[in-house]
Amino acid sequence: MNAFSVIKEQIPSPIMKLRYFAFFQFILLVSFLLTLSSCLPEKKLAMQFAENPQGINLLVFSPDYIYKYNHKGEEIPGFDTLRSSRQDSALWVNSRYMQFLSDSVLLENYMNGFVGELRKLGFIVYLPSSIDSFLTDKPQSYIVNLAQIQMDEYTYPLEDEQPFEDTVYYKRFDLNAMDFSCWFELSKVNAAASKKTMLYSSHSAYDDFEGSFMVDPWTRNVRYRYRIDSLSVTDIYDMATFLGKKHASYLFDYFLNQYVAASLPESEPLYYYYHYNRPRHSVAPVEEDRFDVLGTKD
Repeated sequence: MNAFSVIKEQIPSPIMKLRYFAFFQFILLVSFLLTLSSCLPEKKLAMQFAENPQGINLLVFSPDYIYKYNHKGEEIPGFDTLRSSRQDSALWVNSRYMQFLSDSVLLENYMNGFVGELRKLGFIVYLPSSIDSFLTDKPQSYIVNLAQIQMDEYTYPLEDEQPFEDTVYYKRFDLNAMDFSCWFELSKVNAAASKKTMLYSSHSAYDDFEGSFMVDPWTRNVRYRYRIDSLSVTDIYDMATFLGKKHASYLFDYFLNQYVAASLPESEPLYYYYHYNRPRHSVAPVEEDRFDVLGTKD
């Protein structure tokens, strides 16, 4: 047997390649079926909760004001030379949005969206004005305290690049951006061990941007064409309404997944975090579109 024949024997035949491929496909199928089988009981439990959210009562508190910050100091001439108090004043006067945003309108939009969606999801919602009714004997009662809302205005750098022939072209823009962050304290009423769970969510909005590099077919010059639809105060008010509804959905998902985890056998972990889509009346796993649980405290 020569060296060539040894090497030839080590090369899989077409039949062996098919067998390897079939075996690999079989392993993938088995893994998928095992994952699917573990997912089915969880999904069934999630739908059970969605169809009957356990008669949960919520007493909802909102903050009195909103923390608003402008972080565009780099746009103000001589900003670094100002005293701290003067910097705060300069940031406020030179803000594109913060000085024009009304706390009362933002809170009204947000809370209307939040409370309205909670009720559509099946929760029994009470406001501080009806606290006496809430405090009657209701086993599934929780206090939802929207402890803080914070809005941050800043500049978001956007870069675009495109290679043409042997040159890479770059274009940079500074977009207006806004973060809307919320912290919630959730606690059960009349629980043996009274604890507060802190939930958090943050969302960002930017100027709408469309742009691309183009080559002039006659001159071969590279140009950049773009369109910016700037974020407006009205857009931010609309965002508050939208996020109120979204956070209500997040809270429903939190209770839903707590129910699924509690209903599974102790030896069986919760494989997925589920989101309930109310308009479609369906549940599906999610990874990021949810509350962050920051912790629990007494």
